[in-house]
Amino acid sequence: MGSVAGTDCGDFAAAPWLYPGTAAPGSGLLRGDGYHRARPRPGAGLGAARLDGREDSTLDEALCRAGVAGVGDRHLVVAVGSNACPAVVRRKFTAGNVDTTVPFLRATVVGIAVGHSAHVSVPGYVAATAFRRPGTRTPVFASLLDRDQLACLDATEPNYTRRTVTADECRLEIDGGQRPASFGVYVSKWGALAPPGAPPLRLRSQEALFAALLRHCAGFAALVGRRPHEYRSAMKALAGEADLRAALRQSFAASGWAARSGFDG
Repeated sequence: MGSVAGTDCGDFAAAPWLYPGTAAPGSGLLRGDGYHRARPRPGAGLGAARLDGREDSTLDEALCRAGVAGVGDRHLVVAVGSNACPAVVRRKFTAGNVDTTVPFLRATVVGIAVGHSAHVSVPGYVAATAFRRPGTRTPVFASLLDRDQLACLDATEPNYTRRTVTADECRLEIDGGQRPASFGVYVSKWGALAPPGAPPLRLRSQEALFAALLRHCAGFAALVGRRPHEYRSAMKALAGEADLRAALRQSFAASGWAARSGFDG
């Protein structure tokens, strides 16, 4: 069992440069302050995954003992940003007064890539978003959420729309061999950051992203006006100025830096 506490506590308000946080170490179950690793069983259902150190315990049995919904009564949602970080999910659900017991599944999604949303979040970082990219194979984590958890997560994502994606559009391959018929994914309402006429930028650290935008995006450089090594100061300034964040979002859209995600309609 691993702890979800520590220096990477998912508090991006204090340290936005840590976004998107540390992803889960592998498939497992978030419960309380601990993360219990799980091993999917090839050819078996998702609920049959074995918890490490508990050969007699499956994921579904652990959920039953916790008094929460089993795998069959949960919604599968692919995380493309900080929702792959158990500490972030625990923080969100604690704040929303919903249960924090969440299974995470390591997977690969085919046909979806991960980039950055064409807006700046309230804490000052540029968050992730999914976009369609046929043929691309992207390692991801998917969480299994009950109804209340899903509603709580939706409420924490005001800049995103949760899309339902079917297997004939994009395929999700979960470790252990499961291929679900559909899954949810959050897509930015503002588009994906992309140089005009080019594919969206792939997800990278905030330091690398700010450096790239200062070099190549004139609108960003004009509004932010800081050198690459001062990106933390820039993020703090953005966190404190709603008008500046809005101006950047409008600049991305006006200058052609906001590309369609491919999930429209």
